[in-house]
Amino acid sequence: MAARLTFENFKVDHFSVLDIGGGVVPEMARAFDVELATYPRADQLGELIAAVGPAKELQENIGRIQETLGTDNDAVGIAQDWVERSGLLLPVSRSYMNAKPEAGLQNFDLAVVTGGVRNWMMRRASRLVPELDRVDEVLLVAGNRAMKTTEGPDVEEGMTEADYMGSVVRGLLADSGVEVELVRVDSGIGDEVMDAAAEHIDASQSVLISSNAGAWVQNAGQLRRAVRSLHRGFDEDGSQLFVVSDSFPLGTGSEPTSTHQNPFTALGQIARNAQELVRHES
Repeated sequence: MAARLTFENFKVDHFSVLDIGGGVVPEMARAFDVELATYPRADQLGELIAAVGPAKELQENIGRIQETLGTDNDAVGIAQDWVERSGLLLPVSRSYMNAKPEAGLQNFDLAVVTGGVRNWMMRRASRLVPELDRVDEVLLVAGNRAMKTTEGPDVEEGMTEADYMGSVVRGLLADSGVEVELVRVDSGIGDEVMDAAAEHIDASQSVLISSNAGAWVQNAGQLRRAVRSLHRGFDEDGSQLFVVSDSFPLGTGSEPTSTHQNPFTALGQIARNAQELVRHES
């Protein structure tokens, strides 16, 4: 029996995002009244992202959606089913484009960790630690978003993402013996942070981006697009950009986000990931 197609084993230009999880994206589109083409465009998936939002419609119109999907699951059950079938929270170690597991089999010129909320930055850095003996250099790239002290006990008043990267994340990696460079970006916009990261990557380098469950598709995809805007041939055959990420438990929506993934907010990530994959199709 063939393995189910998930984000974890998806190959760009080999599969359709509509087939992930046995049709999760089309089911979501039907539930949220979004029309998708046979070969969905990025703008159509943008409409799905906007429709899903915080997934309030799923809870407010549960009866209609149950009828549309032919299920008696409640809102939590429907959302959890979509997340589990999509493989959103599975760990990965793979080539970004073709899913080949070279990420565990080769050395890398450069590893990249980008900013985010405190828990995401720490998860990304922690996932990178066991890979450091195969990495020549680490690039930490973060913007100027002001962090909140409620994000974690090691977040200080007035600290930005770049500050946190410089003082906490770099410290976590300091004992590895690998050179660690911090790039501070005077912006809080994700694409601008990635553009800054791309300026530090050569066209011939092999790159490993360390990310976190749920976000790795978009995180690595943004980096690939940014580098290719400067070096068109970068990762043309899927042999230069690799990604590793952790796993994360799926919750019910009542647990702290530091310990469990909220199934409703995960739906927006499924849609954003599908959009990102479409952007990389030939």
